[in-house]
Amino acid sequence: MRRLFYVLLLGLGVICARPHALWAVPDAWPRALELMAEGRTEAALPLLEELVSAHPDDKNYRFELALALFRLEKDFRAKWHLEQVRGARLTAAEAQLVEQVLARIAARSVWSASLNIAVRPESNAGQRTSTETVNIGGLDFTLRPDARAEPGVSLLVSAALGYTPRINDKWRGRFSLNTHLRYNKDAALRDYQLTARAGLQHLPDTRSSISAGVLHGFRWVEDKRYSQTTGIWTEYSRLLGTRGRLDLSLDLGNVRHEVTLPDSRVALLSASYSHAVTSNTRLTFAGYYEKTKGNLPNLAGDRNGILVTGLYAWRGGLMTSLQLGRHTDERRGPEPLFGLTRRDAKTSLSLTVYHRDLRLGSFAPTLVMGVEKNRSNIPVARYDNQYLTIGLTRNF
Repeated sequence: MRRLFYVLLLGLGVICARPHALWAVPDAWPRALELMAEGRTEAALPLLEELVSAHPDDKNYRFELALALFRLEKDFRAKWHLEQVRGARLTAAEAQLVEQVLARIAARSVWSASLNIAVRPESNAGQRTSTETVNIGGLDFTLRPDARAEPGVSLLVSAALGYTPRINDKWRGRFSLNTHLRYNKDAALRDYQLTARAGLQHLPDTRSSISAGVLHGFRWVEDKRYSQTTGIWTEYSRLLGTRGRLDLSLDLGNVRHEVTLPDSRVALLSASYSHAVTSNTRLTFAGYYEKTKGNLPNLAGDRNGILVTGLYAWRGGLMTSLQLGRHTDERRGPEPLFGLTRRDAKTSLSLTVYHRDLRLGSFAPTLVMGVEKNRSNIPVARYDNQYLTIGLTRNF
């Protein structure tokens, strides 16, 4: 673990030491405009990438890059830059143009896909207690080694495939398949989830969308079928003002367990607000509330959390993102062994670093360093964890 930590620090030094992108191309801007005017978008793209890396706060460079990506049908990245450029001081005409391009992306996107792969070394991969003994009913018990904190490395994969066929100007179909996989050499830490959604999407105007439908999902834990969920979902998204975007979602599901646990009903409400402070700074506030009902009071209860994320693009291409989170978990009834109703409070902090000019194909490698602290009135639920994640992103 320590050797890997030093290797990652070396990699971080390489990322931070990337040279200024424009020193070798002083006439990049007029040449890029000339190529764009001639319709040679592919040739203009690397020049625009260099301009945005060198001057991430310049709205003209960022919008022209977004336009080039839009022409090349690289809609994911085009949308990302358009959302960011909304933080610049735009004229009314410029703001309207940005919204028009965003609307055209939404209108023409039929198929969409995303993929996130990360390797995550952790000091406490199973989120287990470091305590060697616990007191139950006045007696001290020694925990087995496999029940205590141990370092480990997991492979994390998140993938999504979406299909939104056009019905008319205001209505579209909405179908998606999402999967979240966590693989670890310890079978007890393996967790695989697969969820399918089907429904309709309504576009009342160019600034908002409303979707709703049905869902069905499966989960495997320790390589065994754990549960399946059937329910309904709805989502709402809207541009707010000239710089903000609001996203809301609600899932209602019935969970049928394949293991010796009773079925449960789960309601999950999520909300996020993203605000482009400037063309190279973005703040995101996200929160969730989850209510679980079932016949086992110690498993039923309320979970909620809030996450605050700040993204900043530095001159020269370095990108940093800092996230602070606070999560609580309160159960309905006492734990059989301890006689206490469980109450947890977890605090998390993570720093993500990457360079937009250091890429592997269409992705930029990322380095995430984070810490987690969970405090609970149940001794075996208290834990600390530190992790380093090597992943990929297209947010550049």
